[in-house]
Amino acid sequence: MAEYIVSARKYRPVRFSEMVGQEQVATTLKNAIRTGHLAHSFLFCGPRGVGKTTAARILAKTINCENITDDFEACGKCESCVSFQKNASFNIHELDAASNNSVDDIRALVDQVRFPPQTGKYKIYIIDEVHMLSQGAFNAFLKTLEEPPAYCKFILATTEKQKILPTILSRCQIFDFRRIGIETIVKHLKHICEIEKIEAEEDALHIIAQKADGGMRDALSMFDRLSSFSEGKLTYNSVLENLNVLDYDYFFKVTDALLAENLTHTIQLFDEILRKGFEGDDFILGLSEHFRNLLFCKDAQTLSLMEVSDNLKVRYREQSQLASPDFLVNCLSIANQCDISYKASKNKRLTVELALIKMCYVNAVLTTGLTVPEKKKLTPEQEKAKPVEKAAPKADATPESVPQSNTAATGKPVITASKSKKVLTLDVLNVAIENPSESNIITTTEEKYEGEILLLNEENVLKLWNDYAVKLPAEKKGLKAHFATFTPLLNSEMKLELKVQSDIQKTQFEEVRLGLQHFFSERVGATVELLIIADKEEKGGIKPYTPKEKLERLIEKNPAIRKLQEKLGLELDYD
Repeated sequence: MAEYIVSARKYRPVRFSEMVGQEQVATTLKNAIRTGHLAHSFLFCGPRGVGKTTAARILAKTINCENITDDFEACGKCESCVSFQKNASFNIHELDAASNNSVDDIRALVDQVRFPPQTGKYKIYIIDEVHMLSQGAFNAFLKTLEEPPAYCKFILATTEKQKILPTILSRCQIFDFRRIGIETIVKHLKHICEIEKIEAEEDALHIIAQKADGGMRDALSMFDRLSSFSEGKLTYNSVLENLNVLDYDYFFKVTDALLAENLTHTIQLFDEILRKGFEGDDFILGLSEHFRNLLFCKDAQTLSLMEVSDNLKVRYREQSQLASPDFLVNCLSIANQCDISYKASKNKRLTVELALIKMCYVNAVLTTGLTVPEKKKLTPEQEKAKPVEKAAPKADATPESVPQSNTAATGKPVITASKSKKVLTLDVLNVAIENPSESNIITTTEEKYEGEILLLNEENVLKLWNDYAVKLPAEKKGLKAHFATFTPLLNSEMKLELKVQSDIQKTQFEEVRLGLQHFFSERVGATVELLIIADKEEKGGIKPYTPKEKLERLIEKNPAIRKLQEKLGLELDYD
């Protein structure tokens, strides 16, 4: 039985032209050999498995070659090349700094440097994982590294350049190795499949390349394991099963359910994913990547950023036509917030489910397929007899109102682009989902403004501020009082700044901030931004909420308190 050699060793490059994904390093080193401008010490940095040690071996072999080729590659036939390939070279030494990191090890190396090579031009030392050397070892190595003999070359390799002393870095010519691209890894794996007579689906190779995270050695290790398991036939499903990777099909199904606002199916799909053994954070990260790809599909210039197979690109393109940019951006924001809070959450499943619920209602908040029937004009008598109703949200998705569900008369979801072209904040979405029937956001019903466009100056700011206060609901007495107390300042061309004296007052004004911005924007014909700041510097800190303000706030939340006060004939002492 022949000895088995893993692919990472069997297909290890032996020439500069065979280096995969590091062409810029290979070209620079070949040019240095061609011009004779070889540094006395090199430092190869980069992630694991991208070819640092391989490049060091190729460089050492080439500069010691007795019959270098016209394209400045090692011949592979001379005595120096043959002895190196058999690991019997006396001039090229490899040292693992992880296990030889003491001062004594480096002193022994320095003693060897004094003796010139018996054959060949150079004595070359390759020190791998050089960041593992101790402080004393680094110091013992400094002088030799700075002024080595003319016949000596040092090639250092590391995955953690930041751990190396600056005095070492300044004495080396540094080469940064980059992660190998997915398409490059797939192309190399296809080449190996042709040599080894292995049948492999392109989607399967893409999964291996993505899982390798830019490391060719990791990709080849996975390739060996999977080809052994599948007996020479790599399929997409077998790779998914063995690498514990979530199928792309789940992300397409979840997105379809979110676009259709089918919350039940969305939660069922997530439950199925959990029962297959996947973690919630893996799912939410994969879903984020899916939304990112859908967003990139909408622009031909960003298509190249999608690292998926051509088959999947077609599916992404089809689904991206159904999802508006507003929907995708807001879902990405929700998924990102979920990922941030996932580790700290005590109920991780609920954290992901809440994120999915918010995503499911994004279209309902952003857009609507319903049309608003025209209001019939009532006679004065009918107007008086009309019962007082709570202000209902408008159908159009404006910044001051939260619309109803995004369904047409047929009951099917209607997916339309947002008219506002604004990104929905998570705070507004939370309110709409947690309490859709009785939102905490103050809304005012009014017809589209068709009056005179005003110039935004201090006089008109005060006028519009008072006009909006008049439109507030009658039960918001405390908020109306604050409108009389505080006035925003015009601090730039289209920005208003409102300073309040407590965080609770800031919260009250935040309830009407979106409505105020819309009210001002319509009347000045441009987008106006309102900044609300709790002024902590005024009077030595934040002013506490007074007992009277506390009562007014409670009565706003629960009008029954006022009735109880009147029924019991209570007199309030605010002192």
